Amino acid sequence: MKKKVIIVGGFHEIIELCEELDFNIIGIFDNNLKDQFLGYKILGGDKEAETLLDSYKEIPLIITPDSPTVRSRLFQFYSKLGYSFETIISKNARISKSAKIGEGTIIQDGVNVSANTIIGKFVKLNTGCNVMHDCIINEFVTIAPNAVILGRVVIDEETYIGANSTILPKTKIYKNVIVGAGAVVTKNLTESNIKYIGIPARKM
Repeated sequence: MKKKVIIVGGFHEIIELCEELDFNIIGIFDNNLKDQFLGYKILGGDKEAETLLDSYKEIPLIITPDSPTVRSRLFQFYSKLGYSFETIISKNARISKSAKIGEGTIIQDGVNVSANTIIGKFVKLNTGCNVMHDCIINEFVTIAPNAVILGRVVIDEETYIGANSTILPKTKIYKNVIVGAGAVVTKNLTESNIKYIGIPARKM
């Protein structure tokens, strides 16, 4: 029997990933869509999710938005209602047997997660990103396509690592930081709520 899921946020990449994994998508919760999206029923928005809980509480949710803060907000809302959550991992991702993957995480095609790495809850690892050995990626982090996280890096909650960026070994990035596309992080980024860009990465 196919695994039933509900998508939170109509996002075609994640819908296609669910199809590849042969999930049975029951429908989509989205505040901005109506009727159907890619052939799947729009169940309603956040308000409807509350009224429909009795019908769907046994079906886990997949929270799709790229924004770490949006994912965190949606988790807080839906978890308080009593919904559960699904972790999805592409068949084309390589995950070390010693890695740990948290609840609600999304891992897309071509991702590599190396040995002794911890991926927290509701992390999103986009296509082709590479997380090397002994890293700790905390909750609600997004790593954009083709970013490279080298060994023993620690990334705190709700941080966004931009596409094609590189985080050098043994560095730490604090909470709610944005690392711009193509940036190279060579030392600890110890201030929260800051965007860093360039080579080497510096405050914007």
